[in-house]
Amino acid sequence: MSSEPAAVHAPSSGLWRVARGDDPLAPPSPTRELTRSGGNRFDLLAVDAGVLYFGSDLETCFGETLARFRPSLPVLSLIADEWRELGFMDVGSIAADWRQRRSAVHVRPSADAAFLDVESPVTHQFLRKELALGLSALGLDDLDVAAVRGPDRRVTRLIADWAYLANDNGDPLYAGIRYESRLRSGWECWALFDDDELELEVIEIVPITPDMPALQHVAELFGLRIF
Repeated sequence: MSSEPAAVHAPSSGLWRVARGDDPLAPPSPTRELTRSGGNRFDLLAVDAGVLYFGSDLETCFGETLARFRPSLPVLSLIADEWRELGFMDVGSIAADWRQRRSAVHVRPSADAAFLDVESPVTHQFLRKELALGLSALGLDDLDVAAVRGPDRRVTRLIADWAYLANDNGDPLYAGIRYESRLRSGWECWALFDDDELELEVIEIVPITPDMPALQHVAELFGLRIF
């Protein structure tokens, strides 16, 4: 049995990111407060470095980005019909401004950049021992897919800090973390540590248009209407 966690490389076709602003590769300001819901999944806590989130394809990016616009269950059950009768924009509609303020960037990380694969049971087994004290203090009885994809950011950010600090004689072992979306297995996501070691070849930057097949598919899947 391997005594090391599983590591993978980014696909040779590159990665995609959907972000706002003129610079889609600018990392957002991380949340330093450690709570169950604070920050993004693999934001760093113990070190002063940002994290950039990518998908292996545009569908993954749109899925991760647009999920927050799905109407909540209470909204669906209480006001959807009344909202429509009053003439307001349908629940689940997203104004064109959302698209216009964002772009999609296609990049290729360095071919030798390794990513910690937190979906692998090999990684789970390694981190169960490596982070046993911290994970047990957070109330976990085990580390598995449910914990890695779960809502407790304290768990995932603890793992991110470990991955960022892992090194071999001072050389970082990981450029980031490979994981799958909690929304749909098969949506492959990547959290890249934004520091001096990050090397990205920008392949293209494209505007987000309503006729993009990936955007249309996610909108249909989530019951959203993109203007």
